[in-house]
Amino acid sequence: MQIKFNKQAEELFTKGINKLAEKDFTARLYRHQASLWKTEEEHTKIINNSLGWTEVYNWTLEHLNEVKDFAKSVKDIYRHVVLMGMGGSSLAPEVLRVLFGKKEGYPALIVLDSTSPDWVSKVRAQINPEKTLFIFASKSGSTVEPSSQFAYFYEEVSKVKANPGENFIAITDPNTGLEALAKEKKFRKIFSNKADIGGRFSALSFFGMVPAALSGIDIEPILKCAKKFGDSVKSNTEKAPLILGALMGEGFLNKKDKLTLLMPREVDTFGLWIEQLVAESTGKENCGVVPVADEGVLEDYAYQQDRIFVHIDFKSQDNLKFEKSTETLEKNYPVIEIEMSGLEAISEQFLLWEIATAACGAIMKIDPFDQPNVQEAKTIAKGILADLSKGVKDPQAEAELLTSENLQGKVKLENLGKDILKFVKPNDYIALLAYLNETPQIDETLKDIREKLLQNSKAAVLFGYGPRYLHSTGQLHKGDGGNGIFIILSAQPEQEVAIPRQSYTFGDLISAQALADFKVLSQKGRRVIKIHLKKPVLETLKRLNNLF
Repeated sequence: MQIKFNKQAEELFTKGINKLAEKDFTARLYRHQASLWKTEEEHTKIINNSLGWTEVYNWTLEHLNEVKDFAKSVKDIYRHVVLMGMGGSSLAPEVLRVLFGKKEGYPALIVLDSTSPDWVSKVRAQINPEKTLFIFASKSGSTVEPSSQFAYFYEEVSKVKANPGENFIAITDPNTGLEALAKEKKFRKIFSNKADIGGRFSALSFFGMVPAALSGIDIEPILKCAKKFGDSVKSNTEKAPLILGALMGEGFLNKKDKLTLLMPREVDTFGLWIEQLVAESTGKENCGVVPVADEGVLEDYAYQQDRIFVHIDFKSQDNLKFEKSTETLEKNYPVIEIEMSGLEAISEQFLLWEIATAACGAIMKIDPFDQPNVQEAKTIAKGILADLSKGVKDPQAEAELLTSENLQGKVKLENLGKDILKFVKPNDYIALLAYLNETPQIDETLKDIREKLLQNSKAAVLFGYGPRYLHSTGQLHKGDGGNGIFIILSAQPEQEVAIPRQSYTFGDLISAQALADFKVLSQKGRRVIKIHLKKPVLETLKRLNNLF
């Protein structure tokens, strides 16, 4: 793998490389030694059960025929494959879906990682349930989003088939609640994954490869490409992951913690995967590397001095603008350029970033494999839904404007853009978080808001759709040093969708998730604003855009 860097980047990562060498990082990584990161028992238990990803390509290759034979057996039965999963269960399949495109003769893959009732309705309108294979992907099966999606689509299939379980498969760890459910409902297939892998490190396991194979992607060369790269890292002939990890770790230690990803349009979805991996792995213990994906480039390149730029060099027409950008950026910021030689090399990228993130964690002296703050918002959302089932609705759920205690009286809706800018300090970032239906028009409007925030503040501006980001950057938001400013957008759904055997709807669920995240961030002293959009949502969002 070719990797290029400027002098500023080299000065940073050289310090980190020396630290990794002193730790004998590569050898100990492949010996699965938890002491690379932590020695406390509470951490070593987690770490010892989290390192199966280092050579998982070998394990998946051993199961290659099982995956390929199953994909071949169902390709003529179904027109669509719908993946129901969140975070690590959904982002790698989405990267592969976008990168490789629709394959002739195979069902089209749809990745559903939202509880937006409008989004669920949109997927329902695209498919014939009788001709659709549904993947319930979850390490445990207890995650509320795919569980709710499963309940809805299982009932939809039940309306047209006497044996609805035939239209479902599960990807999960051994001996989980999902495995038991799949057996009870007589799923067509259960793929039992390697258990010692965290979700965000699972791209090259069943979680990433089964959905890809079902959609017609040839996963064998992808896995063999990963094996070749991984073997070269293990033998110390490939240094790219250590260079990248050292740059990330030393960047954080030197207050250059905004890891800004520059990617050609063809591979920009990969940024969402990197974002989850880096944010959830490093955003804890009052620190964190802040990944900035799909932000765009400031015309005058006048960023704050907290940036590091990583350019994924994928040869395409769209790559030329980034090459021009990096020439200018290299004069003022650490810049590294990493080659992606072809489509199959996406597996090299998966492994590169996984190893680099582990190395970064070792330099930062944190546990990159836990997610200590993720449960907090889930617990509050569960309480909001429990109250709702008793007929008690939280009055804050549809309040037009909510602000955290440290912003009360300091932010007014009619002066929103200017008021937010008052609070931006050096090394801060802004996060625009939208619990909305993802449509081209809404995308475009949110992008415009993001660009205005970037231009006016010069600070890093993150963006995420909720509840997806809760399984991605959500850990960072709550676990870092408190240098984020959060703008949460919720909305009334255009249409409502019931969740079978629940007293709440998808609209209730996503509303509870948005409010719960606001409450957790507020409790942690974060600067957070929540705005609730009335119908029609797009028109209300456009009016909001005018306030920035």
